[in-house]
Amino acid sequence: MSNEPVDEMQSQTVSAPLVVTAMVVHQPGSWFDEVLSGLASQDYPNISNVFFLTTRLTDTGIDTAEANLLTKKITETLPNSVVRIVEGNPGFGRMINELQRVVEGDGGLFCIMHDDVVLQASTVRTLVQELFISNAAVVGPKLLQWHNSTLLQSVGFGIDRCGEVDPFIEQNERDQEQHDAVRDVFFVSSACMLVRSDLFRELNGFNQDISFFGEDLDFCWRAHLSGARVLVSPTAVARHMNDFESRSTSLISKASVARNRARTVATLTSRIRLPFVWLQMLLTSAVETILGLFTGTFRESLASFRATLALVIDASYIFKRRQQVRPLRRVAANEIAKLQVNGSARLTRFIRHRRALASREIASLVETKKRLRQSATRTAGTTLLIISLLIIVGSREIITDSSRVVGEMLPFENGSVSSSSIFANFLSGWWSSGFGQASANPTGLGLIALGSFALFGNLALLQTLMIVGSLFIGLIGMWRLCGAFANTRVRLGAAVVYVALPLSYEAISRGRFSALICVAAAPWLFDILNRYESGLDQSLVRRTQLVSGLLLILGLVFAFTPSIAIMFFVVICLWMLASFLGGVPAKKILTVALVGTTGLVGSIFINLPWSIHFVSSKWWQLLAGDNGVADRRIGLGSLARLDLGNLRGGFLVLGAYFCVVCALIVADDWRRLWAIRAAVLVVGGLLLVTLDDHGELPFAMPEPSVMLSLVVCGLCLAVATCLSVFAETNMTKESDWRRALSLLVPISIALTVVPALLGAADGRWNQPKTLVPQLLEQLPDNPKEGNYRTLYIGDRDLLPLATNSVTSEVSYGVADDGEINFSSIWAPQETPMNLAAQTALKSLVANDTIRVGRLISPLAIRYLVVPLGETPSKAAINLVESLSNQLDLRRTYYASDLVIFENVSWLPIISVLDEESSVASEQAGDIALTGQELKSTMPLLVDQNSVANKRVKSRFSGGTVHLAVPFDSRWQLFVDGALLSPRVAFGSSTAFDAPIAGVVSLHYKTSPLRYLYLILQTLAWLCLLMLAANFSRFRRRIRQIDVKKITLVPESPRPEQKIDMASR
Repeated sequence: MSNEPVDEMQSQTVSAPLVVTAMVVHQPGSWFDEVLSGLASQDYPNISNVFFLTTRLTDTGIDTAEANLLTKKITETLPNSVVRIVEGNPGFGRMINELQRVVEGDGGLFCIMHDDVVLQASTVRTLVQELFISNAAVVGPKLLQWHNSTLLQSVGFGIDRCGEVDPFIEQNERDQEQHDAVRDVFFVSSACMLVRSDLFRELNGFNQDISFFGEDLDFCWRAHLSGARVLVSPTAVARHMNDFESRSTSLISKASVARNRARTVATLTSRIRLPFVWLQMLLTSAVETILGLFTGTFRESLASFRATLALVIDASYIFKRRQQVRPLRRVAANEIAKLQVNGSARLTRFIRHRRALASREIASLVETKKRLRQSATRTAGTTLLIISLLIIVGSREIITDSSRVVGEMLPFENGSVSSSSIFANFLSGWWSSGFGQASANPTGLGLIALGSFALFGNLALLQTLMIVGSLFIGLIGMWRLCGAFANTRVRLGAAVVYVALPLSYEAISRGRFSALICVAAAPWLFDILNRYESGLDQSLVRRTQLVSGLLLILGLVFAFTPSIAIMFFVVICLWMLASFLGGVPAKKILTVALVGTTGLVGSIFINLPWSIHFVSSKWWQLLAGDNGVADRRIGLGSLARLDLGNLRGGFLVLGAYFCVVCALIVADDWRRLWAIRAAVLVVGGLLLVTLDDHGELPFAMPEPSVMLSLVVCGLCLAVATCLSVFAETNMTKESDWRRALSLLVPISIALTVVPALLGAADGRWNQPKTLVPQLLEQLPDNPKEGNYRTLYIGDRDLLPLATNSVTSEVSYGVADDGEINFSSIWAPQETPMNLAAQTALKSLVANDTIRVGRLISPLAIRYLVVPLGETPSKAAINLVESLSNQLDLRRTYYASDLVIFENVSWLPIISVLDEESSVASEQAGDIALTGQELKSTMPLLVDQNSVANKRVKSRFSGGTVHLAVPFDSRWQLFVDGALLSPRVAFGSSTAFDAPIAGVVSLHYKTSPLRYLYLILQTLAWLCLLMLAANFSRFRRRIRQIDVKKITLVPESPRPEQKIDMASR
């Protein structure tokens, strides 16, 4: 009887299937001895062990010293094990897939393990028993925490339809056998799983494109699709360290985890459910990203959101992967759905997480720092939400009812303006603003047309987004710039000050759109310069990305306001000066100067052919705007307060200047450079603006709001420097004089925010209620007398369109009849007709003529509008008096803030001249114009379109057709289909001599080269977009699925071994 149990045990031993444990070993610690002891203690009778050892890759080659020592340690504990040394670390799943080559034959089981898992003596035996009893294909043990075996780590996982994981347990949940029932799960951890070898081969192992994190979900999901069963056996127990962050930062990545999860869902979800699942993933990840600002999980949520969006880029990969998985689909999609968690695993996990945090004890300094980071993230999220609400509340009237027509903020959607008409104007070879010019249209027109197409033609929405969005862009830019301080609260403080300083709101109040976008772009420009200077050892791809981004930002802003070129030139000079004073090596300074110059020249280049407009003897004045108006006499006090006329409580802004002095005093080490940069920007920016304000510079500068953006950036960098010092002394518990001085910084910040709060109450940032365009509604629109032009003259800041200067105090601009729109902010400034208008207006201002109406008659100017503002200047009063003395002008409207005159000698834009006027049109000069009154017999082609886009036709009885645009040979006048050639009229405009009567139509023939230039320009922008976005990082996403081979080190101390399951 005593022999029967022995015989039975021998029989069982012989019939036990072979179990091959497979472990990837990557730079283990001292705890690896315990892992090996756990494997050696297994009571399962038929077991073999396979180890894959990673190696370090150095400049000289592969370092196998550590791997050889591990091999010796493994073979001493497990003499019959198979050890393979692998070149580098190709990834966990890829190395485990090598089992298919190392182990030959069918039958048997694979026990896949991490190198930080300790098995109990009965773990493998229990897993094998449960696999056969439950007829399962994949079985996992109950995993306990390494340092405290009374706490659960994993009992299997469930997922919802979006791939979000439900761990079934709370964090640090105590093991009280509450999860000890065998249960079906969606997947088990790859830390330890027992798999039938035939299924492993059928599924072709783990997904080779997942190097780590997510390979277990993908494998088990495919197992379910093939009809296999996955379960957890809690009676089989193992301890898992799961400390990847401390072992290697390259092993764990939030982005890679999210990417692997999203790809798995997109690959394995049925094609009918996939579109709905993707939309659900997008919506839930977007909501969680917003909530993550307050829960401390913003980065994880953002990674999930980006991974979901990136599935569009992954379409090629997903399609090929689904083709590979298709033969495995043996289970209906609704059956797979039944295995998934109902509802949202994300929400369930969040509730568990919050409940666990309430009772969790802080066990280590690392955990304390993590909680501090989460607290900082929540603080930042809450504060940024409040700031965003402040911006929205302060802009509520602009958001709901668009901006008032003030300054440069002219309506995008007005009259006949539409997305298609804007794009048609952009393609045309005739620039129709002002008097017009045979030239390329501004790049900004094309960008606005593209933006409106993206918003389904909603031009008003586009304008609102550009105005209000500029505030958020500046906020984000300063947040990025202050990332150099590596402290969330420091970045938050600087960003809050940037958005609170009133310069942007002043720009909105006065309608200075060019200043608004310059203020928004300034911190981005500084950020790129800093990143390039501090990372000269970066890869060529990264440096190319930075330069391309700089080109795009400068080119985009230049398309709307060329004054950014002068501002950025000053930025380069001040940055170089600050770096020199801060002790930055000369090589870095010169490199940044070269990069800045490249960006400056490149931004002009990508705006070709329009930027040829600035190739002129007055190029600096054209870039500065208004031919460089200076000597405004605003005053240093107002400039320092950033108060240009519409600010309440501006004196409180002066509190921010305390931070500049404080930063210079308290800054130490690397912060001293930032303090110097802040001081140089503030002092240098104020000095230039003040000198320009008093007319002391030999050259003109852009308007003060543009240049004051440098001062605002300097103030914010000073705030960030002070906050950084304060945060460091606070964390180290040091109490010194620097900390005491820095305690005043929060007071300065609080004072700085007050003016923004006062301005937010208005809802429009104090935009004026009475506007020039509203007062001009009385002017006729498309009258039967013919189309005409309106000349706006006076103080440049009061004129709602692009201007030319007459004197240092008087400027003028021209627009066609009808409501003015945004295209009027760009206009040619050096055409023959501009010169004629400037000559006539100079005579007017100097009181040298009383026939200015006749002088401007060929220019089709019917009305002269003089905005006076609340307090008219002496120059404006003198101008009104001079206009009142003119014999050809009559005053049609007079108010305290606006005067309108009508020119009784005007000619329509397109008209038929009488015989005397026709003869006079062949002459040039003021004498010919003042000597007789020009008259027309009839207007032609009257409609609401610009001259180059006339759609109507007119009938006339012959004569000289005058066209009040600068002469160009590409103008075509057709009379009953007969083409007439143009000639110069009055020395500046255009005329056609038409001796025959008939139906007239007018066209401008755009040169084919114009379209070639546009194609080249588009390609240049697209190339920069690709370089700035670094699409090369997506190569791995869109590459074809190739078989990845593991490279073994040939110098392995042991000969290559294989395991034959048939013989075991």
